[in-house]
Amino acid sequence: MNHPIKTYLAGYNVTAFIFWALYLCGFLASGCSINGINLLLLNIAQGMAILEIFHVAMKWIKSSLLSTAVQVLSRLLILVLINIFIKDYADQFVFRTGVIIVSIAWGGIELVRYSLYFLASFNRQPATLLWMRYSFFIVLYPIGVIGEWFILLTPVKTDNIEINVYLLFLLISLGTYLYCFPMLYRYMWKQRRLKFTGN
Repeated sequence: MNHPIKTYLAGYNVTAFIFWALYLCGFLASGCSINGINLLLLNIAQGMAILEIFHVAMKWIKSSLLSTAVQVLSRLLILVLINIFIKDYADQFVFRTGVIIVSIAWGGIELVRYSLYFLASFNRQPATLLWMRYSFFIVLYPIGVIGEWFILLTPVKTDNIEINVYLLFLLISLGTYLYCFPMLYRYMWKQRRLKFTGN
C-alpha cells in the first residue's frame, strides 16, 4: 500500500475513534440520553463508516465488500430512524433502551476496532487489542441487533400501529436481518479463527 493511502487510513481510523470516544463520553455524561451535541457526534461517528465501503471497493483494506456494505447500511438505517424518532419518542422506554444498547454495543466495538486499525497502520497490533477485536463481537453483535430492533419497533410498541407501510418495512427488515446477521456473524467467527489458529 502506498504511503498517502496508508496515511489517509491512519487519519480516518484515529478520527473515527475520536468521534466515537466523544460520543460515548457525552452520552454517558448526560445520563445515557441523546441531546443535540450527542446526536451530532453519533451522526458523524457512524456516518463516517460509509467511507469504509469505498475503502474496501478500492482494495485499500482487506474485507468482504458485501459484509462491509450490509453492516454499514444497516447501521445507517438505524441512525436515520434515531434522527427521526428522537423528536417524538426520546422519552419512551423502548426507544431509550434501544439507544442505550446500540450506543454501548456499537461504541464498544468501534473503539476497539478503530484503535486496532490505527495501530496496524504502524505495524503494531497489541495482542490484547487483537483479542478484544475478535472476541467482543461474540456478545456485542447480538446485543447490538437487539438494540436495533428496539429502535425499529418503537412506533409499533408506542403507538400500537396497525397494518401500514411501516409494518411492511419492518417485515422486510426482519427478513433482511434473518438473512444477513448470521452471514456477518459467521464471517466474524471465520476471521477470529484465521487470526488465532491460522485456518
